[in-house]
Amino acid sequence: MFGFSFGKKTILGIDIGTASLKVVELEIRDDKPPHLSNYAWMPIPEVIKEDNDSEKSFFETNVPEFLKKLLKEAKFKTKDAYVSISAFGGLVTLIELPEMPEKDLEQAVRFEAHKYIPTSLDNVTISWEVVEGESLAEPASSPEKEGVILDDKTPKKIQVLLVAAFKNRISAYEKVVKAAGLNLRGIEIESISMVESLIGNDQGKFVIIDIGFRVCNVIYVEKGIIRANRNIDAGGANITSTIAKGMGISEERAEGFKISGKNFFSASSSLRFPTLDAISSEVARILEAAARDKSNHRLDAIILSGGTAGLNGLAEYFQTKFNIKTVIGNPFGRITYDKKLEPLVEKIKNEFSVCIGLALKESENHTKWGLNKK
Repeated sequence: MFGFSFGKKTILGIDIGTASLKVVELEIRDDKPPHLSNYAWMPIPEVIKEDNDSEKSFFETNVPEFLKKLLKEAKFKTKDAYVSISAFGGLVTLIELPEMPEKDLEQAVRFEAHKYIPTSLDNVTISWEVVEGESLAEPASSPEKEGVILDDKTPKKIQVLLVAAFKNRISAYEKVVKAAGLNLRGIEIESISMVESLIGNDQGKFVIIDIGFRVCNVIYVEKGIIRANRNIDAGGANITSTIAKGMGISEERAEGFKISGKNFFSASSSLRFPTLDAISSEVARILEAAARDKSNHRLDAIILSGGTAGLNGLAEYFQTKFNIKTVIGNPFGRITYDKKLEPLVEKIKNEFSVCIGLALKESENHTKWGLNKK
């Protein structure tokens, strides 16, 4: 566990991952950028997970204890917190609807949601926001009554970002936060938090590749709006396994090689990574879909995030694969912090995009995408 404390309390952003817990505390100031007042992270011992009968048992029993320990030892002061749900635990998708009166929009969104959610909407909490176009404030007048002749123009469309998660999943996170002695301010799917911290309101086109321990999340963002979001059941653990098998060593040693800075993607390396092939295929499909929809679909950059993002040679691997500028995301670039932390921030920046994005919500003074909205 690592942590520093040098500011006053504000808001917590908590990222509960499969391999670690990460927490940041931001001081939100009206006239200045949000300031990092504390942060900490803690690995979750694999042996603890293996001793539990189920993932649910581990989550409900052990995670609150780990979180309480982390908060106490790192001396966090505030109790107000936002927490993320994994991308696999929810849905983020863009839907298109005809322009309609605002009073009819919620019913239309819920009807459309049935196409994407394979269960009764009674089991799901949904949130949505019109991100392109506008709903009508009042019902349109009848052309027949007004004597208006309709033309053959294409009806106007609006685009709505739909966010959904199972209620039992949300309830589980609520219980964890309460058991840790915190006040829950909001719950958000991690994809949205990553966009908040890595892209914000930048008006370009980007693909975020977030490679976690077990899951990879691929997000296509245009003008700050999530246009596509795909999840792949593979991550850094699979890459470690490939290295171990290819070199005939234990996974512990393979993980050590990853941390040491060895480049497994150089011309001299004979290793091939099926996980990266799967990720690349998903990115290619997203880019092909964007090319069909837009005449100018060229990406500004691919942004890498997650614990594996810092693997030596990985950025060059994707840059060569797609001939697109590829960088490691830096969520710390949207906040201020004590500059003496610069060397450490450079090492850990790729792992804090979710919790920084969560805490940044407070600086906007709203929870637009929170799953406690509708």
